[in-house]
Amino acid sequence: MICGMCRHANQPNAKFCAECGTVLALVCASCGKEAAPTAKFCDECGTSLTVAPSPAPAGTASPDASRKRVTVLFADLVGSTSFAERLDAEAVRSSLAGYFTLLRSTIEDHAGSVVKFLGDGMLALFGVPEVAEDDALRAVAAGVDLQRRFRSFAVEIREHHGIDLDLRVGINTGELVIGAGDADLVGDVLNTAARIEAACVPGRVLVGEDTWRLTRAIVGYAVLDEVRVKGKADAVATFEVVEQDDDALGRGDNVSVFVGRYEELDNLGGVFADAVTTSSARLATVIGPPGVGKTRLARELCMHTEATSFDLRLERQGSTTFTPIADLLRAAAGSGSIDAIERFLGAHPERDRLAPVLASFLGHGEARTIEE
Repeated sequence: MICGMCRHANQPNAKFCAECGTVLALVCASCGKEAAPTAKFCDECGTSLTVAPSPAPAGTASPDASRKRVTVLFADLVGSTSFAERLDAEAVRSSLAGYFTLLRSTIEDHAGSVVKFLGDGMLALFGVPEVAEDDALRAVAAGVDLQRRFRSFAVEIREHHGIDLDLRVGINTGELVIGAGDADLVGDVLNTAARIEAACVPGRVLVGEDTWRLTRAIVGYAVLDEVRVKGKADAVATFEVVEQDDDALGRGDNVSVFVGRYEELDNLGGVFADAVTTSSARLATVIGPPGVGKTRLARELCMHTEATSFDLRLERQGSTTFTPIADLLRAAAGSGSIDAIERFLGAHPERDRLAPVLASFLGHGEARTIEE
């Protein structure tokens, strides 16, 4: 297994480079297909896998490569060696199939991408193919969800086979250079994430400093010891996710003291006051890079105004065009029925016309045109 970063020759089936810690995978330099560790030629295009490709000239990069700021999640099974030794190979294969299904489904439920399975571990990315503002938060939520789902899986293994299994999850955020088709990944963020996962206490979720900064306003953390990473002069700070109830990641129970952004908060307060004074709708748009505090600013506005507020959003997966409107109607009316909407409209002069139209958003009554 030749490392793509430092060209160090590693042992067959190695997951990480023994020299620099980079994730290892035998990938054809010609077509990008991943091959078995013992393969000598690519079974897709016939290119030799035993001859290292010539390095590109200094200062050049693949025209198909792109640089992105992503969040990397590593998960690795603890106790798999004993598991494989004590059980029949067919039983191990059957159990691990359920384990890999659990990993993939959890990552996809949080709109992440499973890049590859590494032995009994997994590498997943949040921010590929498209970078989103909540990549880091969804990665942490996925890590917490992985541990919750895995506990049920581990109980089944213990009951059926008498073997204890556990899971480590490490998360890190940083820049990654991604080749065409997401087949080639290069970046220190991978190395650091792998080391963070290795330092994680089984059953927990450990994150790096950049992930912590992007999510600390919502997620509760315990500050742990720094981790030494080969190739880095300074140790890497690590933070362990504090166990919370099922909805804590979404509610933001662990909100820190609001500091700064007072001018922006005053501006939003002025827009709100103008809407109240004129009884007219006003729209305020807050723009900024991921992690700058847009969601927190909106939350502070809601806390500082005497009004009923609604938090509506289009999810990255599974939302339709009118989902926020339907969510608003359910929240405001307390129900999706026409009767509830009529009560919500009260003495509005156009209640009889509006109620059926609004109810149609929730699937009640006659379907309306998009324009209406």
